[in-house]
Amino acid sequence: MSLTRDEALKGVIQMAADIFEYDAAALHERTRLMADLPCESIDLLEISIRLGATFHITVDDETAFLRSLRLLADGDALARACPHLSEQRREELLQWRETGDNVSPLTLGDLADYAVWMTRS
Repeated sequence: MSLTRDEALKGVIQMAADIFEYDAAALHERTRLMADLPCESIDLLEISIRLGATFHITVDDETAFLRSLRLLADGDALARACPHLSEQRREELLQWRETGDNVSPLTLGDLADYAVWMTRS
């Protein structure tokens, strides 16, 4: 099953709207799970299960949720750890790391990119 980015994003947005009881129209690809939604680490378990069930993929939480982002040495390490992300997004994440912000930058778009990548793997 090949999934388009638009299909994946629509599904991820609807999933987040259902889980967090938000209007799907108020969510977009740049919506950050931990900063813009009332997402806590326990919610990531539900998101992982729903991602897998919705898109028929295996979810590697380490990769999908950018768990090792702070530990990656450079852009090459980030590219190897998160091959589903575009070069532009990886650059944004490296810049985020430099800010010292402790709130995860994970977005709904990142999850959509992961779903697309997994359906093509």
